[in-house]
Amino acid sequence: MGKFKFDKWTSLYAQRIGSIKSSAIRDLLSVAARPDIISFAGGLPHPKSFPVSEIKNAFEEVIKKDADIALQYGPSDGLIGIREEICKIMAEDDIKIYPDEVLITEGAQQALDIVGKIFIDPNSCIITEAPTYVGAINAFSAYEVSAKTISLDDDGLKIEELIRSLEELEEKSITPKFLYTVPNFQNPSGVTLSEERREELITISKKYDLLIVEDNPYGSLYFEGEKNRCLKSIDPGIIYLGTFSKILSPGFRTGWVAAPKAIIDKLIQAKQSSDLCCSSFNQKIIEVYLKNNDLSKHIEKIKKLYRVRRDTMLNALDEYFPEEATWTKPRGGIFLWATLPEYINTNEMLAEAIEEKVTYVPGSSFYPDGKRKNSMRLNFSFSEPEEINKGIKILAEVIKDQIAIVKSFYKINKKPDKGGQQ
Repeated sequence: MGKFKFDKWTSLYAQRIGSIKSSAIRDLLSVAARPDIISFAGGLPHPKSFPVSEIKNAFEEVIKKDADIALQYGPSDGLIGIREEICKIMAEDDIKIYPDEVLITEGAQQALDIVGKIFIDPNSCIITEAPTYVGAINAFSAYEVSAKTISLDDDGLKIEELIRSLEELEEKSITPKFLYTVPNFQNPSGVTLSEERREELITISKKYDLLIVEDNPYGSLYFEGEKNRCLKSIDPGIIYLGTFSKILSPGFRTGWVAAPKAIIDKLIQAKQSSDLCCSSFNQKIIEVYLKNNDLSKHIEKIKKLYRVRRDTMLNALDEYFPEEATWTKPRGGIFLWATLPEYINTNEMLAEAIEEKVTYVPGSSFYPDGKRKNSMRLNFSFSEPEEINKGIKILAEVIKDQIAIVKSFYKINKKPDKGGQQ
């Protein structure tokens, strides 16, 4: 036990620390790691998705041939080899970029942080989806930002609502710094921005001179239909965030930003103030892996792995969840979003679920204001199919119990009408 039972340094902390909240997902991982818990909480790739033998071969080659580079400091923007490989990956999505338009980061989370660092002033405005990725909320909140939120439907970001919000901001002479969006199999909702809305969004961004930050960790993980176009393939001026965490391994902690050179230069300056450079070792292993293996074939294996798990979860939801609940039906990615009656608080219900050995992430974590309490994010990539079926069945019983308690309380406390009936 520490010597101090209170934080005596409170008066010394910067004011911005008050806006930084612990990640609800990270807080749940210690619970989720228990072997008796069925976890739908984390965004964890399945260990079977890791190309272990191929990575081992790349590791051995790097040590044998490039140890002097891999074990040394590297340039702040990243090793040229991996940046060239990323240019090839993005070319498959019809995005033409050059290595000097790519910055390697410690996962996409660092990218979010340094984007916030170079663009956000205290009390400035950004636009996000609602719900949106909790890591982005935390990263941007650290810079004391005000977030204007745009709701989603099954086709993604509501364009008409975005237009109204931009008009309202314009009337107040407020210029939003950027729009942050996860257009493909969105975290947390699982919904995908339709092709029609992608075109509309680019048109609107040009009309209002709105910078777009496109976060695309799941775009390759589509199970059905055509692969959606990246927004950056339509507009080269977009800031694009990518990561190897979902298509290779999160253990590498390697992501990237692709953006116009002027923005990349500012991002490099911001990155240098925090870590100077990313791991040369990890970058070199990824580079060698990409040169020696077909990444697209590996992604196909991941998609087959996750599609079975998505289908299992959707079937279990259909079978077990109460009729009062609704949920999204993602065409890919690793998450879906369930919505319960407004009188159910999933923050409070979480304790009951954990007691029954199941976890999820309460939906309020994904709203900047944290106010909407009746939804939850469910991850289907990590658990085995039989665990998914069992866990959803248990969770359904917890939800049904909560609904029954509320309805019973309402019935007991309902006032008689004028005729004396109850």
